[in-house]
Amino acid sequence: MLQKITASGCSVTALIAAFVAVDPSHAVEATASALAIFGVASEVGMDMARGPASLRTLLIDSLYGLDEATALGRVRINRL
Repeated sequence: MLQKITASGCSVTALIAAFVAVDPSHAVEATASALAIFGVASEVGMDMARGPASLRTLLIDSLYGLDEATALGRVRINRL
C-alpha cells in the first residue's frame, strides 16, 4: 500500500540521510539499516491502517514511536 501514498519515497530518503549522517564512513550499512527500520515502521503502520490515508499518518507515528525491542524483533537484514 506504500505505493498509494505520497511522500513515502521522500520520507525514506530523509531517514537514510539521517542514518548516514551519524557515520558517513559506513554509508552502506547505514542505508541498509534505515531501509530496514522504514520497512518495520511500514509493517507496523500497515497492521493498523484501514487505507492509504490512515497509513500515511500511521507510518509517521510508527517511525516516531518505534522502540528498540520492536525494531530488533522485526528487522530482517541478511549479509550477502
